[in-house]
Amino acid sequence: MLDEMVVVTGYHRKALVRLLSGRARTKVGGAGRGRPRLYGPQVARAAKVLWYASGEVSARRLQPFVPVLLERLKAFGELAWLEAETEALLCRASASSLERLLAPARLIKRGRGLSTTRSASFLKKQIAVRTFADWDDVRPGFLEVDLVAH
Repeated sequence: MLDEMVVVTGYHRKALVRLLSGRARTKVGGAGRGRPRLYGPQVARAAKVLWYASGEVSARRLQPFVPVLLERLKAFGELAWLEAETEALLCRASASSLERLLAPARLIKRGRGLSTTRSASFLKKQIAVRTFADWDDVRPGFLEVDLVAH
């Protein structure tokens, strides 16, 4: 009988034995594990607005100024949609929670940094590089330029 059930259901023999004996395992993982989420999508949306308004600073630097920024942005009508409960949750969010809420926005924003320099091999060939022995010019009018953006 067990062999036919394996063929019909596609289950493993041990799984069928557990199922028939009434000792079926409960599903491990899923929605029942861990703490329930406290901050929803509205809090994440408001945190993103604050992050953009603060110049995209890190969450650790943003967290102490959240109440002040909320007050100013609400005064100018930027967060008119924000409910009182969402505002209270955002004010009590820790820096780590803000980092988790802002992670998707930071991934989109990730770039190559602030450097404006590009690799230009044709420039390297045109510019004569002087060694220490070549610096014997006393005539005025020479200018040395650094091509790295600071």
